[in-house]
Amino acid sequence: MAAERDITESWSRLQVELSARRIAEDRVDFSTSAPFAGLRLVGGVDISYPRGDEGSDTAVVALTVLAFPSLDVLYAHSEAVAITAPYIPGFLAFRESAAYRAAFDRLRRSHPELWPQVVMVDGNGTLHPRRFGSACHVGVEMDVPTIGVAKNLLHIKGTDADAKQLKRLFAEDPELQEAPISAGSEIYGVAVAPAGESAKNPIFVSPGHRVSMRTAVELARCCSVHRVPEPIRVADLRSREVARQMEQGLFDSEA
Repeated sequence: MAAERDITESWSRLQVELSARRIAEDRVDFSTSAPFAGLRLVGGVDISYPRGDEGSDTAVVALTVLAFPSLDVLYAHSEAVAITAPYIPGFLAFRESAAYRAAFDRLRRSHPELWPQVVMVDGNGTLHPRRFGSACHVGVEMDVPTIGVAKNLLHIKGTDADAKQLKRLFAEDPELQEAPISAGSEIYGVAVAPAGESAKNPIFVSPGHRVSMRTAVELARCCSVHRVPEPIRVADLRSREVARQMEQGLFDSEA
């Protein structure tokens, strides 16, 4: 317990330092005057663990780059990475940041022309107890605009959101597009109606770095064909498939 407390205190200090560098407004190199007129490349990142074990010392990180607005896949790579940091709730980014760096470093070396203008992270941005989730961490550390898109609602003390209630709200009102998740006047993120008539569960969107809340929500919606925006959905499918191959001893490191 003492060792975990020491790690948490160290990570808390670093999180405060990193959060001071986070830019909350739009600082992106594409226009929002006409719907994302200058946007050409959207990235997505996801991490999966063999057998779904977040305590594993190995993970699979997937990075995708899609063309916008066609959402054609231009780049998709998965690789197994060693995970050395412990899992501590609220500090997942510290456990997974090295894996994300490896994925971005590989892209920069192999296909620098496909460096994304904005990246969607499978996780939270400001929808986090300290308003600095994985999307914020990745954005600040990699100096890239990021958006957090979570499939499940992270419970944050003091917010007015309830996952079952939100699901029922969207199911009962097909015209409802979004619902803010807030504590008092402070908005942490937005529950967004999923694409597709059959989907009822909202996704949970929040800005990471160099992207505003409004841009995060609108871009997540523009990139959605199914429930989850395509950059993340493709990365998720890719990382899960490689994780399954690892379980069966079939994984090729060059996949």
